[in-house]
Amino acid sequence: MDGEREPVPARRVDEHLASCPSCRRWQDELDAQSALLRDLISGDRTRMTAVPDTVTATPPPPARPWAWARIALGGVGLIQLGLALAQAVGADVGAHLTGGHMTHLMHETTAWSVGLGAALLFAAIRPVAAAGVAVFGVALTAVLAGYVVADGATGAVGAERILSHLPALAGTVLALLVWRRPGTHRPGDQARVEIDEITLPDNASRGRRRGHLWPTDGAA
Repeated sequence: MDGEREPVPARRVDEHLASCPSCRRWQDELDAQSALLRDLISGDRTRMTAVPDTVTATPPPPARPWAWARIALGGVGLIQLGLALAQAVGADVGAHLTGGHMTHLMHETTAWSVGLGAALLFAAIRPVAAAGVAVFGVALTAVLAGYVVADGATGAVGAERILSHLPALAGTVLALLVWRRPGTHRPGDQARVEIDEITLPDNASRGRRRGHLWPTDGAA
């Protein structure tokens, strides 16, 4: 039915079907099911089977209900990068580095440290979050390393302050290791992992058969 090469000659299968009523019934059921599936796939995918009057159909949820949040999140990310670029080129964004402004700058640094520490702790508890923490940590430590080298060369920062950045670097490296730890796979890898775990007969080979049925929802 699916075009697979049978382990025995087709004539043997036909002979058995001719003498086995239960297998013939099973084949008829599979034929009917396959025909129904082919009809559903080739027809309008939005068409649903008629629902009896006694049953109230639940309307499908709206598609991508949180798309606006992703767009807004991307916009905020661009704004944040714009502020960082402005500060990097020396633009005045309100930090005059005197008096109360210097105190506020230290408070901002404290807040960033708390945020990074909380993210690392959460990634340790829930490794699924390690990918996001790793991306943030790589960006943070890469830019910070440039400033540390430049400020250290001019004597603007001492060794004690430089060493205080080592936990951020170590946390970034560990987040990368947790993200890429053995047994963790990207979403697209799951199908390949499942295929690799299948034990095939000696006369079989992997590969997709032409004309085979495809899932209507795109699932692997």
